[in-house]
Amino acid sequence: MFKVFFLTVLLLCSCSDIGKEAKLSKIKALQSKLSKNKKSFEAMKVDTLFIMNQRSSDLERKLKQNYKSDSVDLNLGRRIDAYKRMRRMFGPLGALGTKLSNAFNEESLQLQHLYYDVENGFGPRDKYDEYIRLENKKCGQISILLADYLRIKTEAFEIYTDEHRFVVDFVQQILKKE
Repeated sequence: MFKVFFLTVLLLCSCSDIGKEAKLSKIKALQSKLSKNKKSFEAMKVDTLFIMNQRSSDLERKLKQNYKSDSVDLNLGRRIDAYKRMRRMFGPLGALGTKLSNAFNEESLQLQHLYYDVENGFGPRDKYDEYIRLENKKCGQISILLADYLRIKTEAFEIYTDEHRFVVDFVQQILKKE
Protein backbone atom coordinates (compact mmCIF):
# COMPACT_ATOMS: atom_id res chain seq x y z
CA MET A 1 0.00 0.00 0.00
CA PHE A 2 2.78 2.43 0.89
CA LYS A 3 4.52 1.70 -2.44
CA VAL A 4 1.34 2.51 -4.40
CA PHE A 5 0.89 5.74 -2.47
CA PHE A 6 4.55 6.69 -2.99
CA LEU A 7 4.36 5.95 -6.74
CA THR A 8 1.18 8.00 -7.04
CA VAL A 9 2.76 11.00 -5.31
CA LEU A 10 5.89 10.63 -7.42
CA LEU A 11 3.82 10.44 -10.59
CA LEU A 12 1.79 13.55 -9.66
CA CYS A 13 4.94 15.52 -8.83
CA SER A 14 6.59 14.56 -12.09
CA CYS A 15 3.45 15.39 -14.10
CA SER A 16 3.33 18.89 -12.66
CA ASP A 17 6.68 19.64 -14.28
CA ILE A 18 5.73 18.33 -17.72
CA GLY A 19 4.53 21.73 -18.91
CA LYS A 20 7.22 23.57 -17.03
CA GLU A 21 9.78 23.42 -19.84
CA ALA A 22 7.25 24.60 -22.41
CA LYS A 23 6.31 27.55 -20.20
CA LEU A 24 9.95 28.41 -19.59
CA SER A 25 10.67 28.32 -23.31
CA LYS A 26 7.73 30.67 -23.97
CA ILE A 27 9.08 33.08 -21.38
CA LYS A 28 12.57 32.86 -22.89
CA ALA A 29 11.10 33.63 -26.31
CA LEU A 30 9.34 36.70 -24.86
CA GLN A 31 12.58 37.81 -23.22
CA SER A 32 14.41 37.38 -26.51
CA LYS A 33 11.78 39.36 -28.41
CA LEU A 34 11.87 42.11 -25.79
CA SER A 35 15.66 42.24 -25.87
CA LYS A 36 15.66 42.48 -29.65
CA ASN A 37 13.14 45.33 -29.57
CA LYS A 38 15.13 47.11 -26.86
CA LYS A 39 18.31 46.90 -28.94
CA SER A 40 16.42 48.27 -31.93
CA PHE A 41 15.08 51.12 -29.80
CA GLU A 42 18.48 51.96 -28.35
CA ALA A 43 20.03 51.98 -31.83
CA MET A 44 17.37 54.41 -33.05
CA LYS A 45 16.95 56.43 -29.85
CA VAL A 46 17.36 60.16 -30.35
CA ASP A 47 19.75 61.68 -27.85
CA THR A 48 20.00 65.03 -29.67
CA LEU A 49 16.26 65.68 -29.61
CA PHE A 50 16.51 68.58 -27.17
CA ILE A 51 19.21 70.28 -29.23
CA MET A 52 17.29 69.81 -32.47
CA ASN A 53 14.12 71.15 -30.87
CA GLN A 54 15.97 74.17 -29.50
CA ARG A 55 17.58 74.95 -32.87
CA SER A 56 14.35 74.68 -34.79
CA SER A 57 12.45 76.71 -32.19
CA ASP A 58 15.06 79.49 -32.30
CA LEU A 59 15.01 79.47 -36.08
CA GLU A 60 11.23 79.64 -36.18
CA ARG A 61 11.24 82.54 -33.71
CA LYS A 62 13.77 84.47 -35.82
CA LEU A 63 11.64 83.86 -38.89
CA LYS A 64 8.51 85.18 -37.18
CA GLN A 65 10.29 88.27 -35.90
CA ASN A 66 12.06 89.21 -39.13
CA TYR A 67 9.96 88.02 -42.07
CA LYS A 68 7.50 90.59 -43.26
CA SER A 69 5.81 90.21 -46.60
CA ASP A 70 2.46 91.07 -48.08
CA SER A 71 2.44 87.89 -50.16
CA VAL A 72 3.86 84.43 -49.55
CA ASP A 73 5.28 82.04 -52.09
CA LEU A 74 3.23 78.84 -51.96
CA ASN A 75 6.32 76.61 -52.07
CA LEU A 76 7.95 78.60 -49.27
CA GLY A 77 4.79 78.37 -47.18
CA ARG A 78 4.64 74.60 -47.58
CA ARG A 79 8.28 74.18 -46.60
CA ILE A 80 7.94 76.40 -43.52
CA ASP A 81 4.71 74.62 -42.56
CA ALA A 82 6.46 71.22 -42.84
CA TYR A 83 9.28 72.56 -40.66
CA LYS A 84 6.81 73.72 -38.00
CA ARG A 85 5.02 70.38 -38.14
CA MET A 86 8.37 68.62 -37.66
CA ARG A 87 9.12 70.70 -34.57
CA ARG A 88 5.75 69.77 -33.08
CA MET A 89 6.64 66.08 -33.54
CA PHE A 90 9.58 66.37 -31.16
CA GLY A 91 7.36 66.59 -28.05
CA PRO A 92 5.51 63.32 -28.63
CA LEU A 93 8.74 61.71 -29.80
CA GLY A 94 10.47 62.52 -26.50
CA ALA A 95 7.47 61.39 -24.45
CA LEU A 96 7.25 58.13 -26.40
CA GLY A 97 10.98 57.54 -25.93
CA THR A 98 10.66 57.92 -22.17
CA LYS A 99 7.59 55.71 -22.09
CA LEU A 100 9.40 53.02 -24.10
CA SER A 101 12.49 53.12 -21.89
CA ASN A 102 10.33 52.61 -18.80
CA ALA A 103 8.27 49.90 -20.49
CA PHE A 104 11.35 47.92 -21.53
CA ASN A 105 12.77 48.03 -18.00
CA GLU A 106 9.48 47.11 -16.31
CA GLU A 107 8.66 44.29 -18.72
CA SER A 108 12.14 42.85 -18.50
CA LEU A 109 11.84 42.75 -14.72
CA GLN A 110 8.36 41.17 -14.93
CA LEU A 111 9.60 38.45 -17.27
CA GLN A 112 12.53 37.71 -14.97
CA HIS A 113 10.18 37.34 -12.02
CA LEU A 114 7.79 35.16 -13.99
CA TYR A 115 10.64 32.94 -15.19
CA TYR A 116 11.91 32.57 -11.62
CA ASP A 117 8.43 31.74 -10.34
CA VAL A 118 7.76 29.12 -13.02
CA GLU A 119 11.21 27.60 -12.66
CA ASN A 120 10.87 27.23 -8.89
CA GLY A 121 7.15 26.49 -8.81
CA PHE A 122 6.19 29.58 -6.80
CA GLY A 123 2.70 31.01 -6.87
CA PRO A 124 -0.44 29.44 -8.31
CA ARG A 125 0.72 27.03 -11.01
CA ASP A 126 -2.66 26.97 -12.70
CA LYS A 127 -2.29 30.69 -13.49
CA TYR A 128 1.10 30.43 -15.25
CA ASP A 129 -0.44 30.21 -18.72
CA GLU A 130 -2.60 33.25 -17.99
CA TYR A 131 0.44 35.20 -16.77
CA ILE A 132 2.39 34.24 -19.89
CA ARG A 133 -0.49 35.41 -22.12
CA LEU A 134 -0.62 38.71 -20.21
CA GLU A 135 3.12 39.27 -20.62
CA ASN A 136 2.87 38.32 -24.30
CA LYS A 137 0.15 40.97 -24.71
CA LYS A 138 2.35 43.56 -22.97
CA CYS A 139 5.27 42.71 -25.27
CA GLY A 140 2.95 43.17 -28.24
CA GLN A 141 1.91 46.59 -26.97
CA ILE A 142 5.55 47.56 -26.55
CA SER A 143 6.20 46.46 -30.14
CA ILE A 144 3.35 48.69 -31.33
CA LEU A 145 4.74 51.65 -29.35
CA LEU A 146 8.18 51.01 -30.82
CA ALA A 147 6.79 50.94 -34.35
CA ASP A 148 4.98 54.23 -33.68
CA TYR A 149 8.16 55.75 -32.25
CA LEU A 150 10.18 54.70 -35.29
CA ARG A 151 7.52 56.03 -37.68
CA ILE A 152 7.40 59.45 -36.00
CA LYS A 153 11.19 59.61 -35.72
CA THR A 154 11.69 58.73 -39.37
CA GLU A 155 9.16 61.30 -40.53
CA ALA A 156 10.52 64.06 -38.29
CA PHE A 157 14.13 63.40 -39.28
CA GLU A 158 13.31 63.30 -42.99
CA ILE A 159 11.70 66.73 -42.70
CA TYR A 160 14.59 68.00 -40.59
CA THR A 161 17.11 66.73 -43.13
CA ASP A 162 15.17 68.16 -46.08
CA GLU A 163 14.14 71.53 -44.67
CA HIS A 164 16.52 72.63 -41.92
CA ARG A 165 19.30 73.83 -44.21
CA PHE A 166 16.76 75.65 -46.40
CA VAL A 167 15.16 77.45 -43.44
CA VAL A 168 18.57 78.38 -42.00
CA ASP A 169 19.64 79.88 -45.33
CA PHE A 170 16.31 81.68 -45.74
CA VAL A 171 16.51 83.25 -42.27
CA GLN A 172 20.13 84.32 -42.92
CA GLN A 173 19.03 86.01 -46.14
CA ILE A 174 16.31 87.89 -44.27
CA LEU A 175 18.73 88.99 -41.56
CA LYS A 176 21.24 90.22 -44.16
CA LYS A 177 18.61 92.42 -45.78
CA GLU A 178 17.90 94.21 -42.54
